[in-house]
Amino acid sequence: MARKNQAKTKAIYRKLNKLFEASTTIELSSKKKWVIFSDLHMGDGGATDDFKRNSQLFETVLKNHYLKDDYALILNGDVEELQRFQLKKIINKWKGVYDLFDAFNSKGNFYKTIGNHDLELQLMKDLPFDYKHYESLKLKFGEDHLFVFHGHQASKKYQEHNELIGFTLKYFANPLGIKSYSVSHSSQKQYKIEKQVYGFSAFQKVVSIIGHTHRPLFESLHKVDRLKYKIEQLCRDYVNAKEAGLASIKDEIKSHKKELKKHYREHKDHSFQNYVYNTLFHIPCVFNSGCVVGKRGMTCLEIEDNNIRLVHWFDKNISKKYLKKGYHAERLGISDFYRMVINEESLEYVFTRIKFLS
Repeated sequence: MARKNQAKTKAIYRKLNKLFEASTTIELSSKKKWVIFSDLHMGDGGATDDFKRNSQLFETVLKNHYLKDDYALILNGDVEELQRFQLKKIINKWKGVYDLFDAFNSKGNFYKTIGNHDLELQLMKDLPFDYKHYESLKLKFGEDHLFVFHGHQASKKYQEHNELIGFTLKYFANPLGIKSYSVSHSSQKQYKIEKQVYGFSAFQKVVSIIGHTHRPLFESLHKVDRLKYKIEQLCRDYVNAKEAGLASIKDEIKSHKKELKKHYREHKDHSFQNYVYNTLFHIPCVFNSGCVVGKRGMTCLEIEDNNIRLVHWFDKNISKKYLKKGYHAERLGISDFYRMVINEESLEYVFTRIKFLS
């Protein structure tokens, strides 16, 4: 069994390496700003359209923040939910969103990769889009690279059975009004995919940016580990803080502790709660932009001034928890939408740690 698993891992690493070598390369500049979203799963606007819940949030944020501030937009796979819906119906329903994609594209600021739920786009002729689809991208940062791909390529199973999954969703789940079940609902499957990407990225000394699992990752850390690290850092800050700042730090620690306890209550499968992937050192080589179809909003990754950050956007009418003390949320104009930076780090520091630790 061990030899069989090793053979599978080697095959996936070879596939990812081939994908990396064939990727279109784009130079990063400190003057250029980037935002990466994945997993929109746009449908027909009906009851089984997962995108519908956050559609207004996504459209408003694109128009009034990222397009307005001249960001380049990367949509990293599973943009259209073609395993459940016809492309024509998706475009007709979400014309305003596609108009925004066109606006980014007209500025030369639009890149779209393929995921496992929109693989059909590679086979279609005469697409109603005026932009190219990529399987992956390489963002060049000095001599280093950020490898952007959807993430299903790290799972042999999803490559082999994607067509069967699509058939089941379209002709059985849709008529019955059943929401789609995906890798995002299984901690074990999420972990396996992340671990494959982690192993490849650490070996190649690159930063991999994926989607697919719907689970935000920053420097290879899931929410649980990220909260633990943050609490420890805040405890250090508390010791050195001045009297005026003590109450604020205390409130922030309290909020993070509450969030951590809630996560453990809601997720009873604790066998995959250790999200550092069994290596001697924790190597910050995997990032995940999360998804647009989250229950409490959407997440994305931003790259600006040689820094990378994980950002959460939310509607206060759906979730007000991040407007409490201990969180730092910024309102988007006069809307009910808010932006909160979850974590931020220098790319130079990230790559330095990758080089020395891997």
